[in-house]
Amino acid sequence: MKIAIACLITLTLIAAHSAPAGRAAWKNRGGAVAPGQISIPSTAAGERLAAFLSAFNTGDRTTLRTFFEKNMEMSPDDPSAVDDITNHYLVLYRQSRGLTLGKIRESSPARIRAVVQAKSTGVWSELAIFITAKPPKYAEAAVPFKIVGMGFNTVTAPEELLGRNKLSAREIRARVDSMLKTLVAADSFSGVVYVAKGAEPIYAGAFGLASKTWNMPNRLDTRFNLASITKMFTAVAVARLVEQGKLSFSDKVGDVLPDYPNKEVAQKVTLHQLLSHTSGLIGARDMAKKNPPPQKARTVGGMLKQFVSEPLSFPPGQRFGYSNAGYILLGAVIEKASGQSYYDYVRAHVFKPAGMLDTDFYELDTEPRNISTGFMDGPGGTRLSNIFDLDVKGSPAGGAYTTGPDMARFHAALTKHKLIREDTLDRLWAGVVDEPGRGTKYAYGASIARYNGTQVVSHGGGWKGVTNHFDIYPDLGYTVVVLSNYDDDPAAIAYKLREWLTQGNSK
Repeated sequence: MKIAIACLITLTLIAAHSAPAGRAAWKNRGGAVAPGQISIPSTAAGERLAAFLSAFNTGDRTTLRTFFEKNMEMSPDDPSAVDDITNHYLVLYRQSRGLTLGKIRESSPARIRAVVQAKSTGVWSELAIFITAKPPKYAEAAVPFKIVGMGFNTVTAPEELLGRNKLSAREIRARVDSMLKTLVAADSFSGVVYVAKGAEPIYAGAFGLASKTWNMPNRLDTRFNLASITKMFTAVAVARLVEQGKLSFSDKVGDVLPDYPNKEVAQKVTLHQLLSHTSGLIGARDMAKKNPPPQKARTVGGMLKQFVSEPLSFPPGQRFGYSNAGYILLGAVIEKASGQSYYDYVRAHVFKPAGMLDTDFYELDTEPRNISTGFMDGPGGTRLSNIFDLDVKGSPAGGAYTTGPDMARFHAALTKHKLIREDTLDRLWAGVVDEPGRGTKYAYGASIARYNGTQVVSHGGGWKGVTNHFDIYPDLGYTVVVLSNYDDDPAAIAYKLREWLTQGNSK
């Protein structure tokens, strides 16, 4: 969930937690000391971090509000800002039941980044605090430096803090079940978690409601909107056509679509750049602003109209720029090379051979059966249906519907080379470009990471009331699927599983 505050503060709240409350005592003796004896630097930013954690861990609204009122720069034009930020951190407290400091990742007088752990579930997050380098515009004389920005993002556990003993399937299952029961009790998760090793499920659980109107529960066979994870299917479809000699990754758009009206794109952009988000086509955020959903197009050709005349944002190949437009354009390339509609081609050459019988694209105004309704965060903690915020049909960039077991079948079909050859899969999963601020590389329709000595191939997906995470562990044979119809970030679950699945496997 992301909240923009008028004083230019952006907060990302993790999906986590609930359990007994705890209080942390923070002392400033030339550097505050946190539980676990982690020393906080005695800088202006460090002092604000210590004070925030002390206030946060009380779980008391008055204490937390007083901290923000005293220490955060607030615009006088937005008197409700202090209450907004207090309320959102109280939600985080109810989920986490307090935070324990794990390590200081970066420190300077004006900013500090710390890794903290939720007391209720053990989920790790990075907490960043930025303060003014000079007395702020709205500061009182008693507080020379105020917080001008805070960030809170789910992260993987620091590898040096991982346990050394490999966990059994039973231990992993017990830990996942305990975490999910905590999340569900806090109304912080609704959906399906499916973990498998090879063909054998280790954990399979469904929680919450697929429809609040009909009180219909989510089930393992409930179909969830995948959002951007759909890009993995599009990348595989392109790769199949490359194997058949109908396309080349080095082809320019104009080589395949000679009549494409945007000549700059046609002459300069390659399929390699479209697949790796280095094309310079309009970014996902900008396209959503210029063409706010819901969109009514039911064909790839209709979807192209949203951006076909847009100029390139940067020279192709220069840098990473996540672009849904690039993957919609790949859908048009697939159609031209195959002679089929994108949807027919993917259905016949990806879903069917993989055994994904519960995966497809649906026209939502036809009221397809057994799909999960998404619920967005609303005012006062309410959950609002996302039915008025979804395009009528998914695109090559996002919006296919699937189940947890079907995504495990997709992993198996890829690694058993039922969809593409081994050398082609290696090309798909060869990192191309760094993803800024993530410590990962984007390849063709997948992010590539190495965690605790283990390769992880992944993709996330998110929209209003839609949040998903999909991890493939090629070295260990695990599949992790987290499909949620809540706004809460499922990376909290997937990252905790990375910790447990790789524990004792470091190379």
